Amino acid sequence: MSNPQAMRRAAALARAGRGLAIAALAGLLSACVQQPKPMYSWQAYQPSVYAYLKDDGADYAVQAQALEKNVETARSANVELPPGFRAHLGMLYLKLGDGNKGVEQLQGEKAAFPESSPFMDFLMRNAGKPQAQPAGGSPAAGSPAAGSPAAGSPAAGSPAAVSSSAGQAAPAQASAPKKGS
Repeated sequence: MSNPQAMRRAAALARAGRGLAIAALAGLLSACVQQPKPMYSWQAYQPSVYAYLKDDGADYAVQAQALEKNVETARSANVELPPGFRAHLGMLYLKLGDGNKGVEQLQGEKAAFPESSPFMDFLMRNAGKPQAQPAGGSPAAGSPAAGSPAAGSPAAGSPAAVSSSAGQAAPAQASAPKKGS
């Protein structure tokens, strides 16, 4: 008769050997697995949006150049641009005064992501309209009317004309029906 203790040791060594073989095989197979390809090329998009929304005086031209570089690298890597990328680039071009490039990017966003169509249509409708003036009456830095007063602004008309136009706008807003009432 053989020693029962020796048989238990042999069985334990066999189990440990099988466990090590399984672990080695799993490690070998996981090393062969490729990392998933990213769905979108984000690169400069998120920092650009952050800088745009923070509005700390960042140069829109520099942001647009960074995004254009991102477009080229995404094309070369055959990766899609993320949702909102073209719209943001279009808004930067509109801020820079290049309406044609801006509208082209907005149309590209609309084509790439059809669910954005209502918003892109809204932005394209308002692309040619002058931007609203701040409450102080002076145009914002970088706006198209920075050098000259806009028609209907306090700087363009007399105080009487301004007060009469302001008086006409208030009742129209007050009498407008509210949604849901």
